Amino acid sequence: MFYLLVSKIIGCSAKMISNALKWQTKPETRGRKRNTTIRVDHRITRMAKKHPMISSREIKEDLQLPVSTATIRRRLREAKLFARSPHKAPLLKKGCVLKRLQFAKEHIDWPKEKWRNILWTDENKIVLVGSKGHSQFVRRPIHTEFKPHYTVKTVKHGGASIMVWGCFSYFGVGPIYRIPGTMDQFEYIKLLEEVMIPYAEEEIPLKWVFQQDNEPIHNSKRATSWFQTNKIDVIKWPAQTPDLNPIENLWSDIKNAVFDAKPKNAEELWNVIQSAWAAISVRRCQVLVDSMPHRCKAVIRNKGYMTKY
Repeated sequence: MFYLLVSKIIGCSAKMISNALKWQTKPETRGRKRNTTIRVDHRITRMAKKHPMISSREIKEDLQLPVSTATIRRRLREAKLFARSPHKAPLLKKGCVLKRLQFAKEHIDWPKEKWRNILWTDENKIVLVGSKGHSQFVRRPIHTEFKPHYTVKTVKHGGASIMVWGCFSYFGVGPIYRIPGTMDQFEYIKLLEEVMIPYAEEEIPLKWVFQQDNEPIHNSKRATSWFQTNKIDVIKWPAQTPDLNPIENLWSDIKNAVFDAKPKNAEELWNVIQSAWAAISVRRCQVLVDSMPHRCKAVIRNKGYMTKY
């Protein structure tokens, strides 16, 4: 009688009402029982946090766990420790970290106009055949990719096919120069006289500042004397600061273009480099230069260590 009464009120069959009530009163069922305890889960996550580049198999062996590596990976994902490709960052000594931090603090309040009067320069080796693949993983919390504990350390200038020098400013890219053989202090001064100076005198403001990294040839007595003789103001630049130098972003653009073009020899490589460099827009240069205050803030925030830039 109850089902018939309800069916008349809501306009459905008594059978549907009966089935609905049976479904609601059906006891709750659970999935398969977890084969690790909360204590074991904590041990797994502690080991992964202490050794972020350890594999699930190594965790299983070190902790002598009677579970599969797939289970360990699930526990790590539950703890939001996902396997990611680690970023590469220069190996920084304590002195470099302190100098990076000092530079960032000294220049954090620089107005954009000062950054816009800098001529940014750098040398770089471009690989003939590159790869974007990754062979190593790291487990880390989100937004920690540039913490030193989670990065792969690199040494500047790996193997490459062509070494080039380039410069740019807020007003666009300058010349790019293919360095013949090995760059020494004599070749560097020749480059400054024959390539850099003619461009700077024509294309950038009357009052400008020269930027270079801390390569020995840049700070040699001969180069230092040359800058003084030519009355060129050189900004004091800390070592190991690719993230503070916006020209590094342009090198990344070039390397991506080379990877896509896949040149077959050194001459094709040089042609791709020149074309990619010439294609860099003025707007791209302006955005990079105006990012300098943010770069300084990021270095301070990361206590002198490498940043996302």
